[in-house]
Amino acid sequence: MGTENSTMRHVYRQRSSLGLAAVCTVIGVTLLLSLARNWADYPRPTLVSWVLFGLAVTWAIFVRPAVLLDIEGVTLRNVLRDVHIPWTRLSHAESRWNLRVFVEDRGFTAWAISSQIERPKATAGGMFGMLSPRRLEKQFGGAVVSTIPAKVTASAVARSIEQAKQEYDEAVAQGRLPQSPEGEVTITWVPLVIAVLLLTAIAVVAMSLS
Repeated sequence: MGTENSTMRHVYRQRSSLGLAAVCTVIGVTLLLSLARNWADYPRPTLVSWVLFGLAVTWAIFVRPAVLLDIEGVTLRNVLRDVHIPWTRLSHAESRWNLRVFVEDRGFTAWAISSQIERPKATAGGMFGMLSPRRLEKQFGGAVVSTIPAKVTASAVARSIEQAKQEYDEAVAQGRLPQSPEGEVTITWVPLVIAVLLLTAIAVVAMSLS
């Protein structure tokens, strides 16, 4: 699926990326099983290292990247780093080649969401509009009913972000959400991705030179 639903968060990915990742994973696992079956007669550690590196790249490029919407703001999970933008700082979102989220004049690109020709149909619902006051008091929000596009495209997710931003502002103005201090945009590198790619790349080099 292109979206994942949780109580407080929605995760957007495109099905095409996940489909390609699934195909690459099946091919990689099949190769590893074939190599393991013939290892006693024909060990090929260099090929194994290449397959593992390919699987690591597939995960980093096609699986991990996503756009996350939650009660705190928008998080762009890109290949090597994450960008978190609080709702109080978000200005608008737009789509051309990829989804871009803006803080004033500064734009941040989402690796996971690209533009596609087919436009999704509009759907009803909201992220903050149906939060119950009782649950808001408990943990700043309740069951999220988000705008789930029929097809995850840059334009669809941009509309979802702008709608969620509008609903957040309305919820704060109506007292259904507490007034949050203006947060900071945070850009963080992801050590796990760097370590996985680096270690598998080192393994390829080491096996090729041995």
